[in-house]
Amino acid sequence: MKRQVRGSRDEALSAAMDRLLEGKPVKSDGRLTIANLAREAGVSRATANRATNILTKFRQAVEQKRVMEQTTNSAPLSSEDERRIAHVRAQQIQARALLSEAN
Repeated sequence: MKRQVRGSRDEALSAAMDRLLEGKPVKSDGRLTIANLAREAGVSRATANRATNILTKFRQAVEQKRVMEQTTNSAPLSSEDERRIAHVRAQQIQARALLSEAN
């Protein structure tokens, strides 16, 4: 059974995720990889890999960011697409709030 990462490591990984997604890395080259997430958080890759909840959020956010970049470089969004993006953003905000409350 995998152990979950808790406490300050969880907070460090969340903060590192935010920095990487915002394009403001401090300790890495900024690529959106698990190795850079760990490096940004100051934890080992093994520790980062045990933080399954954060890794799931990170992978989803990276995919969303890639879709957004592709969409930005293509045709204008339909109102349905804009609604879906707004919904996903709202879910992300809610997930972050729940994560903050859990800590």
